[in-house]
Amino acid sequence: MIVNVSPSKKGWEEIGPLVFTINNTKYTSNKIRYEVIDALPNTDKGVWVRKVDLEKDRFCIIIEQRIPANEITTTNENTINITKEPETSEIMRFKYSYSIPGLSNPNSSSFTDYASVRINGQDRQFMYGYSIYYFTIDDARAKIKITKDLMENIPSWYQFNEIIVQ
Repeated sequence: MIVNVSPSKKGWEEIGPLVFTINNTKYTSNKIRYEVIDALPNTDKGVWVRKVDLEKDRFCIIIEQRIPANEITTTNENTINITKEPETSEIMRFKYSYSIPGLSNPNSSSFTDYASVRINGQDRQFMYGYSIYYFTIDDARAKIKITKDLMENIPSWYQFNEIIVQ
C-alpha cells in the first residue's frame, strides 16, 4: 500500500497508526513520525549537506548535489547527435576510507540520476547525486566533528561547514 502525503507546513508530523481490513483480516500500522524541512531551491547547481537525527544514538548525513548538464552536439557525415552531459560526474561524498572517533558507520548508499528544473520559463537539466550515510554514536562523551578533510570531490565554489554531532 502506498500513501502519498503532501505536507502543509514545516516541522515534525505524525501519520497513523493506519487501520485497514483485507479479506476479513485487520491490519494496523505503526505510527510514523517524520520531519518536514525546506525544499531544495529552484536551481540546477548546488550542494546540500544535512544531519538527520534518527534515534538517541543514531543519525545520518545526507548529501544532495545538482550538477548542470550542458547540451553537446556532435556531427558525422550523415548524423547529428545531441546529448546532455554533466559538467562533472564526480559527486561530493565521504572518502572511501575514513574514520571518525566515537562513531561507527555500518552502511551507506548513493545514486545519481538526471532531472530538470524550470528556471525563468526554461527547462534546465542536471545530474542529481544523492548519498546517505548512517552513523551510530559509540562514545557519547566524544566530541564528534565531521570535517572537510573527510570528504572528496568538494566543488571549488562550495563552502563546507563542519558538522558538530554533540
